[in-house]
Amino acid sequence: MIIIEFFGPSGSGKSYFKKKLIRNFSFKVLDYKSLYNLISDRSIILKLFYNIIKLPYLQRIKNYFFIKSIKRIFFGIIKIKKIKNSKNFNKERKLKKKIYLIKELIAKSEFKNKKKILENWASEEIHANHYAKKITHQKILIDSEGLIQRLFIYCYNKKNKKIIIRKYLNLIEMPEIIIFFEKKRINKKNDFMINQKEEKNIFNLTIKELRKKNILIINSKIGTNKSYFKIKKKLKL
Repeated sequence: MIIIEFFGPSGSGKSYFKKKLIRNFSFKVLDYKSLYNLISDRSIILKLFYNIIKLPYLQRIKNYFFIKSIKRIFFGIIKIKKIKNSKNFNKERKLKKKIYLIKELIAKSEFKNKKKILENWASEEIHANHYAKKITHQKILIDSEGLIQRLFIYCYNKKNKKIIIRKYLNLIEMPEIIIFFEKKRINKKNDFMINQKEEKNIFNLTIKELRKKNILIINSKIGTNKSYFKIKKKLKL
């Protein structure tokens, strides 16, 4: 499976760009959350809940207080369960090491009050990323909030940003394609009020490190159509 991640400041248009881009693909496109739901032992009720909150008309609702409250209850009650048909999945040394090291970053971050939800995101993304690399029948996974996007949280207000970024990018399994977004279009309200100067600094340092990797890096400024043709060429469709 080819993995595409978006990277850029909150409010830079990643989700909108993703929605426009995936219209070009004739086959099913997954994201980390949907893939994790497919491979996890989560209850049918919980899977149904996640499918409902992903509905377009709910995504357009500005006041998420009720939905967020329900999600927090689920996160508090239900632990992330082991992957189906993979008894030794969580015993794999490399996978456990990745999750452990990311939990360390979360524990040292400025957002300790959101530790539980950050750990859940990290675990979901690491497991789904690992599983996606083994899938051959599904073509593509695209996510606007992926593993690399989390660097905005892990590096915020840290003096050793370069070291964290370098170690983290060497730790995770890299996507084949990165689409980056330089400019903030709107002041999007979210749970992580990150200073714009810090955001820009983390962005520039991360892009610099990403350019050293053997991956296709696309500037979102070229638009969805040109981005699609670059992806198409990479995928040899």
